Amino acid sequence: MSAMSVSSPPPSSPPPAQAPRGRRLRGGYIASLVSLAATLVVLGVLVALGPEVRQPAPDFISDVSPNLQIELELGEEHMGELGVYGESFDGACSALTPSGSAGATQMRGASRYTYGAQEWHLIQVLEIPEAGTYQISCSNAQVDFGIASMDVVESAPTRQMVWALAWVLVPVLGLATTVTLTVLTRVRDRRQKAAAVGHY
Repeated sequence: MSAMSVSSPPPSSPPPAQAPRGRRLRGGYIASLVSLAATLVVLGVLVALGPEVRQPAPDFISDVSPNLQIELELGEEHMGELGVYGESFDGACSALTPSGSAGATQMRGASRYTYGAQEWHLIQVLEIPEAGTYQISCSNAQVDFGIASMDVVESAPTRQMVWALAWVLVPVLGLATTVTLTVLTRVRDRRQKAAAVGHY
């Protein structure tokens, strides 16, 4: 009687490999990307707005032209001082008050501040002691002149300081926030991985 051969069971095939799951981006990394994008947007806005934010153009109450010859009806809201602005410091202006006397003026020299994209300069200050019609003349056929309030001059130091601080603080705070969020998220990832390994 021949010995019966026992056939071994066929080897089991390994289970099909599962496709690795894509890692979801953690909320901390998303927040850091949002912070970086917001920083770049704000810097872009500052660049786009340019001098109109840093130093706006004067709010002219007169025509703007060379050899300016105008009559201005000035009320109580104009009492005090008005500025004569020009595209350069070449030229001079004079004023005749409503009472017929020569208006007091103060010449201004070169300043580190310019106003608006056309870079207007404050070249003279007119004293406005009374309401009424003023006759103002400015002489230089090569230079545009205009009359406006002194608001942009008085706010110039504050605006320049805010502009400088914005250029420094926006990128510093934006980058610091981005780096902080990224580091905190990475530290939390490592702690969670270490905790998961400890459970096995």
